[in-house]
Amino acid sequence: MKRRTRFTIIVLIFIILNSCTKETLETDNESSTAVVESYIEPGQDVYVKLKKLIPFVEDGYTGSTTIDSASIFINYNGVDFLLTPVNGEAGFYKCLDSNLLVEAGKTYGLSFVYNNETVYSETTIPSKPQNLYSSVSVYYVDPDAGFGSSQEPLSIYWDNLDNSYYQIIVEYLDQTYKPIRENMGEETFDDFRKFSAEPIDGDAYDLNTRRQLVFFGNYRLILYKVNQEYVNLYENISQSSLSLSEPLTNINNGLGIFTGVNSDTLFFQVKEY
Repeated sequence: MKRRTRFTIIVLIFIILNSCTKETLETDNESSTAVVESYIEPGQDVYVKLKKLIPFVEDGYTGSTTIDSASIFINYNGVDFLLTPVNGEAGFYKCLDSNLLVEAGKTYGLSFVYNNETVYSETTIPSKPQNLYSSVSVYYVDPDAGFGSSQEPLSIYWDNLDNSYYQIIVEYLDQTYKPIRENMGEETFDDFRKFSAEPIDGDAYDLNTRRQLVFFGNYRLILYKVNQEYVNLYENISQSSLSLSEPLTNINNGLGIFTGVNSDTLFFQVKEY
């Protein structure tokens, strides 16, 4: 599966770039700041996205542009793997070496030099979610029932003995939209193709037809186990409403996030009574 459909949980780069204030940027007007976005997962290619934060200028504009010529290394088991820029995709880098294995429980480092400073970070891959299942594999819905109906939700369960954090993404898979409610406007269909829940430290989540399941058809649910560094950043951004003066990051000498994730997947259908 392509990387952009695997872990598009938050628009991290956009949030960080738009949450920096004049006071933040004026602390170093001599150079821009590297912004990293990378989620590494077993069974998936290793990608890193790089941007640079453009310092505040007199007209009040704060912007960003990609970093396209960095020498980025991922360290695994004491070996540095050089990433390669992706043709036609500005700011994206990929590891082409099949010897870089992403494994649960292993620790990985990221490093590159930018503006004469070493930007670096480290993360450990969490274990795969265990015993993921749903209350039903086919969820029947009465399209004539109102929003106040007492229909049971579609419940998702998994094991969580150590109170780790998890995040759910639900994706509608059919090419043709079949809305449950006739009054749903076509212009909103694409907005409901994918739903991302906030991270929770529980072992269950309920889905309903009010927000997450608005179409008849086939769905994929991905349950991600995420690290504390991701949860900290997510909560910090959510609580600050894009007005951060010092956004949280686990990138030394930079901004953004480098974090390991692990996942399991299930499929289900929503059908009419």
